[in-house]
Amino acid sequence: MFAIVGTSLLNAPAPAGDLEPPTPAAFLPDGLLGVQIGGSWEESKRSPSLQELACQPIEDHADDFDEVCFFKTSAASRVAGAEIHDGFIVRKADRVVLIGTGISIKNADDPIAESVMQSFRSQIHSAFQQNGDDVLFVKLPRQHMSAEQLEAYSRTAPVLLVQLEPKGRELAVFYGYLAPVNAFGALTAN
Repeated sequence: MFAIVGTSLLNAPAPAGDLEPPTPAAFLPDGLLGVQIGGSWEESKRSPSLQELACQPIEDHADDFDEVCFFKTSAASRVAGAEIHDGFIVRKADRVVLIGTGISIKNADDPIAESVMQSFRSQIHSAFQQNGDDVLFVKLPRQHMSAEQLEAYSRTAPVLLVQLEPKGRELAVFYGYLAPVNAFGALTAN
């Protein structure tokens, strides 16, 4: 899990107009595999990039998610220039809130890993934070936010999280709104 809440973010309230996160299309214009967070769930499931969908409800975490669909991709599917084979999309209500996939690498020093990070840095015009093997791309307001403002912001702020999996053989890529990415991180950490 990658938490961004810190004391520097929670001091003084920011003016409401300064707390608007970038739109997903402004943050990552092409989305991930041609699927954009915030997009229609039904339309997203028809994306030609997503094949062999296997969907199931998420009952244990109904406050955060309603349904997940696991998918396979065509042999030509790429994320940040690296070939991928499968992944998942998650919905809340009738909107996509999270997309995840993995990129196979030989080890943590694999040149593909650096190439992926460079590709994301050039595509996403936002700051990134690194915490160990996790890199979070996010655009936060310069102003300090109260806990309530941060909670509201996290529901609509697009982020991209790249994690080196513990065995070092895969880069996990999660594109979603900040709150669902954090909730998913907490879910997988347990």
